[in-house]
Amino acid sequence: MLAAVRAHARAIGFVIRLLPLFPARPTDWVTRAPVIERVSYPMRGGTVEGDLYRPPGRGPHPAIVLCLGVVPFGVDHPQIPRLEAALARFGFVALIHWSTAMRDRRLVPEDSENIPLAYDWLVRRPDVDPARSGLFGTCVGGSFALLAAAHPLIRDRVAFVGAFAPFSSMWTLARDIASRTRTTDASPEPWPVDPLTHDVFVRSMTDALEPREAERLRELCSTGSGQLDPTTLSVQGRAIYALLTAPDRDSAQLALERLPDVNRERLDAMSPLSHVGELKAPLVVVGHDRDDLVIPVGESRRLARALSGRRGAHYTEYAMFEHADPTRRKLAPLRLASELRKFYLSLYPLFRQTVA
Repeated sequence: MLAAVRAHARAIGFVIRLLPLFPARPTDWVTRAPVIERVSYPMRGGTVEGDLYRPPGRGPHPAIVLCLGVVPFGVDHPQIPRLEAALARFGFVALIHWSTAMRDRRLVPEDSENIPLAYDWLVRRPDVDPARSGLFGTCVGGSFALLAAAHPLIRDRVAFVGAFAPFSSMWTLARDIASRTRTTDASPEPWPVDPLTHDVFVRSMTDALEPREAERLRELCSTGSGQLDPTTLSVQGRAIYALLTAPDRDSAQLALERLPDVNRERLDAMSPLSHVGELKAPLVVVGHDRDDLVIPVGESRRLARALSGRRGAHYTEYAMFEHADPTRRKLAPLRLASELRKFYLSLYPLFRQTVA
């Protein structure tokens, strides 16, 4: 009973400390300031540096690796330390992993290897309890958090994984972006694709091409005008060109099916839906903005269906976010209160399992 009360209190406090619509000072009065360390940890081919936020004291504490995906702001945005400080004040050792590729607006399979390396390093710290640690991601970072949690290097040591507004499959996401349609409940409907979403799609699909050929296709898609003779492209380039210029949903699906093996393997490697069965985390939390224009809510609904019947799996849809941003959507006070309650209750299982 006491643990449940503590978990509710911590979840509520975390939401208040996290969201900018609340003042931070009241929670700061009743929690201890985090310790901030500059750390370096291994990646494929080298090391990277980052800021680690942790509660004061020896621990061991639960830890969390966060992947925020492709964000339209810098790593020094004020919401970043607010997020890490909120986690540390309410019990977590927190490390944000910034993907070099995602900062360049590209999705690459290598990140499903790099994030597990970051997690493996983090849970080996003496002040971290691996049995209560996990991963969380937003947007495409949520998809890669799920992929990382299923990785053989760490999947037996992941207590929880959370994803907010992820995609379930690069296959369905690529088809929907190329055709500017989406499926939420039944039949496809028009989708005004967010410019950042389209840019990430183009840069990701062309990433395996020879650099000059990739740049030609990116330039064509960014301007939306001009001519390109497909016969001047490589076999792989022509296949990507057919997808990027598909006039409708059926054409996009056909172009995907005709991709060379190297591209098909990349799509499979970046599709959480293909790896759901490899997840061993006892707690899986997925959430999505119901009206999301960046990644359609249908993507998370597919994940929810794949996880249905699995003990410890939770799925929630929200009306208070615009994609993953809680500051842009204005709701009536009663509706906002209802959404805030829903948000904190969706986080409660995580706090109940880890820090209470």
